[in-house]
Amino acid sequence: MASREHPPLPESVRHGLRAIVFDTNSFPRGGLDLDLLREWGQRALDDGFEVWVPEPVLWELAEHAAASWEAWRAGTNRARKSMQAAGLRIPFDDPCSSRAEVMAAVDASVGSLAPSVRIIALDGDLAVEALRDQVQMRPPADKKSDVKTGAADSAWIRQVLRAADNDIDSFVIVGADADVYDAFRGWSLPKPHMVPLHALQGTLFVLEAPSDETRDALVRFLQGAASQPLEAGRTPDDDLALGQVAVLSELVDDWEDDQIRDVELGRIRAVVGMSDVRISRRGLATAQVFFLVDAEYSGWSIDEDGTLVARSSSIPQILVRDVLSFTLEDGAVTRARSETGQATASRADNHAYSDPSDALFELTDNLRLIPGAEKDLDLMADDTGSITYSNGFDLTLKVENGGGDPHWTATFTLSRGTWSETLEVRCEWDALRVPYEDPDIFPAYVLTSDEAYTQGIPAEWAPAAWAINHMWPPEPT
Repeated sequence: MASREHPPLPESVRHGLRAIVFDTNSFPRGGLDLDLLREWGQRALDDGFEVWVPEPVLWELAEHAAASWEAWRAGTNRARKSMQAAGLRIPFDDPCSSRAEVMAAVDASVGSLAPSVRIIALDGDLAVEALRDQVQMRPPADKKSDVKTGAADSAWIRQVLRAADNDIDSFVIVGADADVYDAFRGWSLPKPHMVPLHALQGTLFVLEAPSDETRDALVRFLQGAASQPLEAGRTPDDDLALGQVAVLSELVDDWEDDQIRDVELGRIRAVVGMSDVRISRRGLATAQVFFLVDAEYSGWSIDEDGTLVARSSSIPQILVRDVLSFTLEDGAVTRARSETGQATASRADNHAYSDPSDALFELTDNLRLIPGAEKDLDLMADDTGSITYSNGFDLTLKVENGGGDPHWTATFTLSRGTWSETLEVRCEWDALRVPYEDPDIFPAYVLTSDEAYTQGIPAEWAPAAWAINHMWPPEPT
């Protein structure tokens, strides 16, 4: 759904849309995401517009890929030499032999998406004008550390304008680059339509709340992904692809690791929430999804004598949040892909609170992630109440305050008809977290729950995961 910051585009623009234009900055961290480009190309075919990739943008994406290849090759060569020195033979499988070969492969990959994705070739006269913009410091040229820049931006923007017959209302630029606005302003042109990738779906299409059947299909699909391993953020059958997480290495807090070599998401442990579910007129569903995932890392530790020791380990309880787009066929989900190619991750374990009321607020607020609530969750504001879900389940909460430890106990009861189950979450004081000299400045209230129900899921997320698991039980494998 479009936000207040990015409202739906005017109806005249949406209905007369000729193309969406991808800039280098359209992609997370400026690197090509071929799946995203392919997905938007398919949406464009279905809805009667095109996806444009200007040639200078493709050149820049190819160069970024070549730089990544060089970094990978350098790291692989170092590891290979160390292993060979230890008497091990390691095969070296490099699909490319030069930067030029990498860039040619990127060109071919994007070119293979035709006709759903169109590469807009750069005309020679526009290339000359773009170079002149940079040399003579005409908009959108700029200086960075006394180095003149801006020719690439000028070239692709000029080419898009020509391809669109100078009709600014006929295309939407994917991104949020202020330099693009500066170029149009410098050329005395109207402000272009520019939308960041995460808001593109909501601004282009009319989105509605899904039916109960569609919502149930999404949750069943997600439940089917639970317990599956991930490789590069994908399940083995490639039916689920999460976006990249930029800072996975920051999740490692083991003081012994002086150098972290690699951190990757491991196995999906549980679905702990789904929210903001919307569906477009052509049946494309999107939703914000929360998974509990294990991560795996490898690195080096310094031994007592100063030598480096290779080490690998797993990090349990990583909370991954992503916005997924779901493909439905005959009412069933066949695959899900990250809407923007970018996910976020945080440690879900070892949480503590400075105040028991803060802990209770987070616990009840996470109930918003159980799909299908028909009543406002503010009913839980007085530490008691009931939520009715559209699939016939009722969830009630009762909180009892204690004078000691636990400080309070929250009892959740999930029921439908004559069936019911309960889950208890307690707020306790963890004295081990409090140093003797400054007992008041360190958070020490923690949440605990019954392991028999939650299977190691952090207590903050336990009620949502527990309710989802009962409402949509995983199918036996």
